Amino acid sequence: MYHRLLTGCLLLICAISSAQSSKLDSLLKKLPTAKEDSAKVMLLRDIGALYVHQDPQLAVNYFKQGAALAKRVNFIKGLARCYINIATGYSFNGQLDSSIIYSDTAIYYSQLTGDPSRLALVYLNRADNYLNLHDSRKALVYCDTALVYAEKANDKDRLGRIYHIIGDVYSRQRQYDQCTKNYHRALQYYQADSNYMMEGQIYSDFGDMFRLQEQYDSALVYHQHALKLGKSTEDHKNLATYHAEVGSIYILQKKFREARPYFEKALEWGQQQGNNLQMTVAYARMAELYNEDKNYAAALAAGQQSYHYATLENEYTFKRDAAVALADAYAGLGEHQKAFEQSKIALQLGDSLYKQQYDAETATLEKNFEVAQKDKEIALLHKDKQLQQQEIRSQRLYLGGSVILVALAVGGIFLLISRHRLRQRMKELELRNRIAADLHDEVGSSLSSIHMLSQVAALQNGQDAGQTAILEKVSTNARETMDRMGDIVWMIKPGEDEATSLIQRMERFMYEICGAQNMTCTLDGTEVLHKLKLTMQQRKNFYLVFKEAINNAAKYSAASGIHATITLHDKQLGLQVRDDGKGFDTAAAGSGNGLDNMRNRARELKGELAINSQSGHGTEVHLLIPV
Repeated sequence: MYHRLLTGCLLLICAISSAQSSKLDSLLKKLPTAKEDSAKVMLLRDIGALYVHQDPQLAVNYFKQGAALAKRVNFIKGLARCYINIATGYSFNGQLDSSIIYSDTAIYYSQLTGDPSRLALVYLNRADNYLNLHDSRKALVYCDTALVYAEKANDKDRLGRIYHIIGDVYSRQRQYDQCTKNYHRALQYYQADSNYMMEGQIYSDFGDMFRLQEQYDSALVYHQHALKLGKSTEDHKNLATYHAEVGSIYILQKKFREARPYFEKALEWGQQQGNNLQMTVAYARMAELYNEDKNYAAALAAGQQSYHYATLENEYTFKRDAAVALADAYAGLGEHQKAFEQSKIALQLGDSLYKQQYDAETATLEKNFEVAQKDKEIALLHKDKQLQQQEIRSQRLYLGGSVILVALAVGGIFLLISRHRLRQRMKELELRNRIAADLHDEVGSSLSSIHMLSQVAALQNGQDAGQTAILEKVSTNARETMDRMGDIVWMIKPGEDEATSLIQRMERFMYEICGAQNMTCTLDGTEVLHKLKLTMQQRKNFYLVFKEAINNAAKYSAASGIHATITLHDKQLGLQVRDDGKGFDTAAAGSGNGLDNMRNRARELKGELAINSQSGHGTEVHLLIPV
C-alpha cells in the first residue's frame, strides 16, 4: 500500500510535477530574480514538487525555503501549502515520523485558511502515514476527521482517497467484507472524478485482497483489469507494477510459463521510466519464479539484480526480499554457507513482523550447514578407525582430532554468545522504539493538541489581556516541551543511518531558528559525521551543545549571520559556532545563557569547551571531544 502514498501525495502536491526537465530549468532560471513575495513562495513550492520524485530531501529544502518566505510576507495559504508539502516530502523519503511532526504545523495553518478541501488533504495524508506505520486505530481516527472536511467541500478526489485508506485498514485486519465495501465507495468517487490512475490502483488493491484470501482466479481478474486500464490511459508509471502483479498471481497458480512474459514487460517499463524500485520488484519476482521452477542459476542472477537496484534506492524492504530469494537460490544450488550468509542479511534487514518467518528459514539453513559439518566429522572418524593399527600415526590423529573438537566447541560457544548478544541488542532496540513511539504518540499528541488549542483560543475575540498572555504562555511552554520531547525521541530511537539523522536535525534546527530571526546561516563539514560511529550519549551531547550555541547566538547576539563548522582531526571531533554579533564580556556573563550546561556536556564527553567573545566583535564557541 505504501506505493500509493507516494503516488497519491505527489499528485496532491502539484499537477506540474509531471512536467519535463525543461520546465524545471525554466523555473530555476526565474528564482534568482524573483521578488520576495507570495509569487516566489509558489515558485519555490513548484520547484520542490518537480524534485520530489528524484531527490525528496532537495525538494524538502525548497519547500522549507518557501515556508520561511511565506512567514516573512505573512502568506498564510502559502504556509499551509508548503508545510503540507514538507510533510509529503518526508513521506517520499520514508521519514514518516518527521512527516507527522510537520503535518501538525500544516494542520494549524490549514485551519487558519478555513479551506475544508485542504484540511481534508492534510488529515488524509496523516492517516496514510499512520497506516504505513501499522497504527490502524489512528489511521481510522484521522480518516474520520478527513471525511468531515471532504464531505463539506464535496471533494470527490479526497473522498475517494479516504475510503481507499479505510479499505486498506480493513484489508490488513482481514475484515474483507468491510474492505470490499469501502473499496467500492472509493471506486465510485474515482469514477465520478474521472481519476483513472487511482481507479487502476483500486482494482489492483482488490486483486491484492483476493490474493490474501487465496482466491487467485478472482485476484487475476482484478489485476488484469488494472493492467488493461493502465494501458488504455497510458499510465506509464504504474504499468511495471501492474505487469508484475499479474505475473505474481501466475506464480501462485504454478503457471510459470504464463508468468514470465509479464515480468519481462515489467522490467521493460521499469527501465523505460528509470524507476529502480520497479526494477528491483520485477527482478525479485523473476527470482521467485526461477526458484519455484528450480532454475536456481537463473534465480541467482535475477536476485543479484534485484539486490543491486534495491541498494541504489537504499530500500531495506526490497533488499530483504532480494536476500531471501538469493538464500533460496544458494540453498537450491547446495551452497549452504552462502545461503546461510544471505539469510542472516535478510534477517538483519527484516522488521519485527517478519522475524518468525526469517528465524525459521535461518534455522533450516543452519541445520543444512550443521549436517554438512557432521558429514565431515563422520568421515574423519572413519579415517581414524582405519589408522588405529598404526601407533605412531594414531597419536598424531588423536591430537589433530582433539584440536578440531576444541575448535568446534570454541566456535559453538562463540556462536551462542554472538546470538545471545544479538537477541539482547534486538530487545534493546525494540525497547527504545517502544519508548520513542509512546513518547511521540501519547505525550506528543497531547502537547500538540494543547499547542493548537491555545493558539486558536488566543485568536478568539473578547478576551482580556491577562487571558491572552496566559494562553500565549501555555502555547510557548507546550511548543518548547514538544521540541525537547522531539529531541528525546530522536536521541533514543535507533535508525538505519544515525549520522544522516544527526545532520538533518542540525540543519533543520539551524535553518528554522535563523529563518525566524531573518539571519543567514551556514553549516559546513557535515560529511565528517559519516566517518564516525557516535554513541547515543555522544550524539545527544554533541547535538545539544550545537543547539544551545545556535540558540544563544540567534537570541542574544543581534548578529546578521551564524556560521557553524564541524571538523575531525587526530580522532578529535570539533565544532565551531561563530556569529558576527555584538559579543559579550565572558567574565561578566558568568553562567548565563546556558553556558554551564554546555560546559557540563563537554565534561561528560571528556572534551573541552571554549567561548571567545569581545564586545562588538562577535562570539565563537569551540567544542573538542575525543571519538
